[in-house]
Amino acid sequence: MVETEYECCKIISKNVEDAIVLEGSPELGLIGNILGWLLVEELNMEEIGYIDSKYFPPLAVLYKGKAIHPFRIYATEGIVLFLSDFIIPQNVAFDMTNGIVDWMERNNSKEIITFNSIVVREKSQGAAGAANSDEALERLGKLDLPILPFGNISGLSGTLLTRSMMKGIPGSCLFAEITSPYPDPRAAADVTNVLNKMLGTNINAEPLIKEAEEIENRLKELAQTVQGQGETESPAYM
Repeated sequence: MVETEYECCKIISKNVEDAIVLEGSPELGLIGNILGWLLVEELNMEEIGYIDSKYFPPLAVLYKGKAIHPFRIYATEGIVLFLSDFIIPQNVAFDMTNGIVDWMERNNSKEIITFNSIVVREKSQGAAGAANSDEALERLGKLDLPILPFGNISGLSGTLLTRSMMKGIPGSCLFAEITSPYPDPRAAADVTNVLNKMLGTNINAEPLIKEAEEIENRLKELAQTVQGQGETESPAYM
C-alpha cells in the first residue's frame, strides 16, 4: 500500500500501472454508483485501497453483512475503479481530484472514463458522451454515440475531466438519460452497453434490467394501493 496525503484527504492504495481508470459517484439517478457496483460484481474486482478524509460524512457501507469504507478503489486486469457511496463534499472535490490525477500520473494510466446523467423529458438515445480532448472525442464518435455539444458536467466526474485534461490524460464522460433524480438501473444498463464497446468487455447488464423491473413493479403496486384507498376513504379536504 502507498499512502499519499493531500490537504483535505489521503489516498491509500496499491499501485496499478497502465490501466484505464473509471470513476463512479452518486450523482442524479445514481448512475455511477449503480454501474460501479455492477462492475465490482461482474468483473470480480479486488479492493486495492480507499480514499479517506475527515470531511467525509459519518458513514459505513454494508456489503454482504460487512462494513466497508464508503470510498473504495478496486482493480482487475487493466482496469481501476474509484467508487464512492456518497456525494463528494464540495470542499473536498478539488483536492481529491488532484490526488486521483496524481495517482494516475504516477501509474501511467491510459485514460479516465467517468459516469454522469442528463435529465430529459423523454428518453430517446439512452446514453450520450463528452470528452476532454480531440483524441477522446474521436473515439466516442466511432461508437456512434451522441455527443453533448454544450452544458455543464457537475460533481467529481466533471472536475476529473478538466484536471486530467491539464495533465494530458485523455478522458471521457458517459451520460445516462434519466427522467427523474431517483435511482435508475435501466439507465445505468444503457451506459453499460457503451462501456462494453469502449473496454472490449462483456459486462452483463441484465441484473440492472431485473432491478429496474422490480422497482417499476413496486411503484405500480404502490400507485394501485394509493388509488384504491382514494376510492374508499373520505377526502382529506373540502
